[in-house]
Amino acid sequence: MTTTSILNPRRLLSVAGLSAALVATGCSLDIFNQNAPTEDQLTNNPSKLILARAATGIFASNFTDVGGDIQIYTIYGREGYNLLGNDPRETGEAISGPQDPGGRAGGNWAVKYQAIRSVNIYLRAVNSTINLSAGEKAASLGFAQTMKAAMFLRLAVRSGTYGLPIDVDRPIDADPAPFVSQDAAFAYVSALFDSAKTSLQGAGTVAFPFPIAPGFGSFNTPTLFLQFNRALKARAEVFRATFLACATCWTTAQSALGESFLTRTGLPGTLTLGAYYGYASVANEPANPITENLTSDRYFVHPSLAALVQTQAGGAPDTRWSSKTRTVAPRTWNNVTSTIKPVMYNNNSGATSVADLGADIPVIKNEELLLLSAEVNLGLGNKAAAIADIDSVRIKSGALPPTTLTIVSADSAFVTEILYNRLMSLLWEQGVRWIDARRYGRLASLPLDRPGDAVFPSMIVPAGECDARGLDSPCTPPVTP
Repeated sequence: MTTTSILNPRRLLSVAGLSAALVATGCSLDIFNQNAPTEDQLTNNPSKLILARAATGIFASNFTDVGGDIQIYTIYGREGYNLLGNDPRETGEAISGPQDPGGRAGGNWAVKYQAIRSVNIYLRAVNSTINLSAGEKAASLGFAQTMKAAMFLRLAVRSGTYGLPIDVDRPIDADPAPFVSQDAAFAYVSALFDSAKTSLQGAGTVAFPFPIAPGFGSFNTPTLFLQFNRALKARAEVFRATFLACATCWTTAQSALGESFLTRTGLPGTLTLGAYYGYASVANEPANPITENLTSDRYFVHPSLAALVQTQAGGAPDTRWSSKTRTVAPRTWNNVTSTIKPVMYNNNSGATSVADLGADIPVIKNEELLLLSAEVNLGLGNKAAAIADIDSVRIKSGALPPTTLTIVSADSAFVTEILYNRLMSLLWEQGVRWIDARRYGRLASLPLDRPGDAVFPSMIVPAGECDARGLDSPCTPPVTP
């Protein structure tokens, strides 16, 4: 496969200092892309320019399935709907089943592994080239290992207790990689973030030998990028602690937060500090996949969220809710109805709200880190510190009064308050209502819209994998209250 590019011309990603940029993928078409390095070019002592193009492709592959993940996770978790009506799976398979292993639930599996494959090729290329200094190699390895760990983390969250393959850097004629447990998958992700940390530290003061993608401007040196790495490591460890009852993971998460970009100064301005999927409204650039005009019949917020919204001292709703949603005429499809549109990615002015294709979506931001810190402090028994973290977000982001929690409040009450703030702060960013309900065993608390509907505890694995693992298809039993 000497002419197949690992970079997909599906999208072009503008990056400062690079005149032509490219998007990563696996080798599915034997077509030469004049803008992209081929696998042969990357494995035969690649030049710094070739490697820079491949690094840009890795940044671009980070966009893989962002919109799809947000949509399907919000539907699974009753955070939102797709009521366009052109695909019966949106109000059928996703919220009532049966789950189709080869359908919507399995569709966002392969593309993530294509992105990982591109990273693996890049890692081999960096290790083999003589055209980078030792510091540049370390910086490049740390960057790629971080992005690979981030993609595996998305897979681990997606598939839950069914686990996933991790030993996927194999020849095409080798046996498929075996599934490992959820525990082993999270352990692998954690170790990979740490390997990336070692590489980034080894870069010293050397600059990245490639341009940094839009949305990552706050992390444009190996030292700063390490803060992004540690933020994702903290998320991974908190998820590991809650999904898997890992007591020691709380301490590991606390250490990672201390090395991340978490800050409690400059609030509320610094709440948005972080890394973003950087979208653009110009032709041939990746556009925000969620934003749309109020007249669109596609995306809606689940109406059950309105009853959860807390109020400010004067009775006004949580400002996160009022700034991120708009009420519109009812839309019903397949006996599912909503009157609430998500507008957090729109240009909003008064009652006007129009789509903004260039609106960025957070990868991870300081507001989330503060709430992860609240979880960590609760997990470590530091309830006073957890209250302070909760209030830093409630007050500064939601304009709410301080929490009524005290150090003698039950742990379950703390969890309820933390998850409320995560829902309001991260609404339509990750699908956290579903993720968090799974982490804390609260799936049965999610509303069921129609008789026969169900909540699913993880995303189904692709067709064939159930049988390969000795599991009954469709591999994902529903949860009903």
